[in-house]
Amino acid sequence: MSLRTSFAAHRRTRARLREERAFERLLARAPTVESAHELRALATRR
Repeated sequence: MSLRTSFAAHRRTRARLREERAFERLLARAPTVESAHELRALATRR
């Protein structure tokens, strides 16, 4: 694996983790348990 490919993979991994953390923060702010479940269901479809 080239250095450029390695850096690109690292950037993709960091971006995915950043998105997951943002989603977890969104779930934590959900006003009800039902809305949190709905958000989780929507996330599994993407």
